[in-house]
Amino acid sequence: MRDGQERWTVDGIEDGPQGRLARVERGDGLTFDVPLSVLPPGTREGDLLAVQEGPDGVTLHLLPAETHARRVAAQRELDALNGAAPDTEGEITL
Repeated sequence: MRDGQERWTVDGIEDGPQGRLARVERGDGLTFDVPLSVLPPGTREGDLLAVQEGPDGVTLHLLPAETHARRVAAQRELDALNGAAPDTEGEITL
C-alpha cells in the first residue's frame, strides 16, 4: 500500500434476506459480508476500496485507477494462459 491505507476487494455481490450484500476481502484474505448500501454508489464486483479510519468511523472510497490496473493485469495473465501451446500428448501442464 503506497499511502498506508488498507485496501478491500469486492469479491462478489448477491441478494441476501435483508437486501443486497457485498462479499469483501481484506488484504489478509479474511472475507466478510456488508450491506451493499454502505459501500460507495456504483460499487461493482472486482472493485478496490480504500479504507480510511477516522473520528467518525470508517470511510470507504472507490479506487478506479487501481481497479482498472488490476483488471488489465488479470486479463493479461488470462490471455497468456489461454495462448499457451497445448501439450501434444494430451496432458495438462500445471
